[in-house]
Amino acid sequence: MINSGNLKVPSTLISISREINTLILISIISVIIVMWADFNISVNQLEELKAFLNKYVGIAWPFFIITALFIFWAIGAYIVEVFLSTQKRNWSVIIKMLDWAAEACPYVGLLTTFFTFLNALLVYSKAGPGTPETQAAFIGQFAIAFGSSISGGILALFAFSLRALIISGEK
Repeated sequence: MINSGNLKVPSTLISISREINTLILISIISVIIVMWADFNISVNQLEELKAFLNKYVGIAWPFFIITALFIFWAIGAYIVEVFLSTQKRNWSVIIKMLDWAAEACPYVGLLTTFFTFLNALLVYSKAGPGTPETQAAFIGQFAIAFGSSISGGILALFAFSLRALIISGEK
């Protein structure tokens, strides 16, 4: 129980309130991003997004999406923590997950890069160097390789920076 003036409020109610505030904040930020990007959320647009991610990020895109959503939630939780004077959150598990994301994202990007380079070599060796289709498939695999490495690096940078921000804020 936390004494808030004359009212005694259970700490679980405050924790639920804090999580609701976090969800409301990230929803508002998401709506602003969708409006700014002029992105329609329809089945067609989501299919195009999936095709884009397959084309430029490769097989690791679900991992990167889940990690990005976690980082986005952690940013919202940190903003709520800073600007609302509620019960403080236990950041230890979140810090460990951000540390893990900062370590894992570049490696997942690198593994995807190696996998796409392997695919590129298999395509090239199967069809031979003379056809334009082979060259297009070969170059397409390189686009996936670079996209996955870039995605992993950017997510690692966000996770590392947010982790450092949370740790410095706790002190």
